[in-house]
Amino acid sequence: ARDTLGGKVSAWQDEDGDWIETGLHIFFGAYPNMMNIFSELDIEDRLQWKRHQMIFAMQEFPGEFTTFDFFEGVPAPLNFALAILMNQKMLTMPEKFQTAPPLLPMLIEGQKFINKQDDMSVLEFMKTYGMPDRINDE
Repeated sequence: ARDTLGGKVSAWQDEDGDWIETGLHIFFGAYPNMMNIFSELDIEDRLQWKRHQMIFAMQEFPGEFTTFDFFEGVPAPLNFALAILMNQKMLTMPEKFQTAPPLLPMLIEGQKFINKQDDMSVLEFMKTYGMPDRINDE
């Protein structure tokens, strides 16, 4: 939907000519090919593993942040559900319950269900499955 190609990995110049980059400088340990490359290069001991969490700026409270903390040993996608449930600042309990049903088919059908959604944007998916507007706004 943006006028810049690249999605999350893009760069542009601001009004002053400074380059702004939105590229992600992380990778996830679940990428076996990436881990194999690090092993082949004999540099896996240089990795700095960070705590698994998502950090959000609170739009309603400027300067305040909240997190989804993923618990070690809990397999995906259950770790994500638990992280959402445990956070008390981002979503209200009714919003959490309203968000869960559209995500259940992903757990049950997996990639097959996800592939069926390819013709929709994330916003269209959210509206189709009745997820609260505030989740997208936030």
